[in-house]
Amino acid sequence: MVSKRDGKLVLYPRFFDASKTRAEGRRVPADLAKPEPHAGDIAEAAKTLGLNPVLEKDAAHPLAWWEKSGRVLVDKKWKKEETLKRIAKRL
Repeated sequence: MVSKRDGKLVLYPRFFDASKTRAEGRRVPADLAKPEPHAGDIAEAAKTLGLNPVLEKDAAHPLAWWEKSGRVLVDKKWKKEETLKRIAKRL
């Protein structure tokens, strides 16, 4: 389990998915959201920002525990919302 003490942020594809509402887990503004983002794409975008991403392919978001869409762990360089917006702009 990843904790805040590890200095990592946990990012799920659902955070960037244009087909999801805020209640369904989207965390970026609708104009920055992308249709069907993949964890690998998020890892690549995080890599360009120098966030040392770690891709976990079999992880699932707690709201959709049955969907193994993966997750990405990134270094905490900025606040989470700032990190999400910077990554969304690179997707």
